[in-house]
Amino acid sequence: MVVNESYLWKKINALQKKQRLWHFTRIESATIRGIADVNCLMNGFEFWIELKGNVGKNLGLSDYQINWHYKHFKCGGFVFILLPCVKQKVFKLFRLVGLGSCDHIPNHIPNHIPNHITRDLNQEPIFQLIISNSCLEKLFLKLQNYFRSKL
Repeated sequence: MVVNESYLWKKINALQKKQRLWHFTRIESATIRGIADVNCLMNGFEFWIELKGNVGKNLGLSDYQINWHYKHFKCGGFVFILLPCVKQKVFKLFRLVGLGSCDHIPNHIPNHIPNHITRDLNQEPIFQLIISNSCLEKLFLKLQNYFRSKL
C-alpha cells in the first residue's frame, strides 16, 4: 500500500467529520516556505501537522520546513510530523524539540534562518516521538489527552 500526503489528508479529513469539536484545514501555500500542511483545532487546542508519506533524513523535512517548525516551537506553538510506518503498521507523531547546540540563535529574518542554521552550523534537528498507534483515530484521541495534560 502506498501512503502519501494525499492519503493521510483523506484519513484525517474523515476523522474530523466524526468529531463535533474538531476542525482541520489543509494548507497549500506557495508563498510561505516551510509552513506545515494542516492547521488543526481539537476541543480548543490549536496545532499544526506536517504530513509525510515516507521517511528520509530529518523525517523527510526540508530546510525550510525544519526552520518553520523550529520557530513555531520556540514561540510556544505546537507542530507535529505525522509519519506512517507501513512495515510496522503504525502511525507515529513526532515533534521537533531543538537544533542540537544552536538554541542560542537570536531573532533572525525568517528567510535567512535556513542558511544560517542548516548549512552554516550543520546541526541535526532533534525530534521527539510523542505518540504512536496502529489506529489513526486513536492517535488523535491520545493527542487530545496529551494537550489536556499540558494544562
